Amino acid sequence: MRSLRIVLMILVAMYALFFMKTFSNPGEAVAVPEKIAHNLIENFNISRKSIIIDSRKVAGIVFSEGNYYLCSDDGNLVSSVLSEELFRLYPLFLEVKLEGLQLSEEGKKILSLLEPVLNSGFVSTVFFESKKVILIKGVTLSFRDWRDFVNNFEMLKSQIDFLEPRSEYFLTESGILIKIRGD
Repeated sequence: MRSLRIVLMILVAMYALFFMKTFSNPGEAVAVPEKIAHNLIENFNISRKSIIIDSRKVAGIVFSEGNYYLCSDDGNLVSSVLSEELFRLYPLFLEVKLEGLQLSEEGKKILSLLEPVLNSGFVSTVFFESKKVILIKGVTLSFRDWRDFVNNFEMLKSQIDFLEPRSEYFLTESGILIKIRGD
């Protein structure tokens, strides 16, 4: 019995020395770089089981140079998009100019102006340069100014049932819809 106690005490001593040596070794300290690489966005792997943890609210999906990225409401690109399911949840942003990992200043202004409209669920695609929007029925709307679209959006929501799918309309400043093309 005495030999068992001695063996147990030796094991406890070895265990303690091992962990003390491991955690006190200054050579194993973690080195944190001063500048974090900004190309991390290309390396995200999002699957159906992925959870996106970010304090920023996603506004849509940006298509740029053959890749899709989640875009936050402040114009920053959050992560790469690999899951097709996200295309059902957020509008697609086309003709977007990027400055690094965020939208250009003009793109940010447009995005902030469109924020209440994008949250409605009626918009499926936004063309930033050509000032066009495709609604969920496949209706394409063109307009001169983004404010025309935002100011007349409530009227558009009430008229969505009367608009023909796959047709193209021009929205005037006063809220009049002019049919340009249709099936």
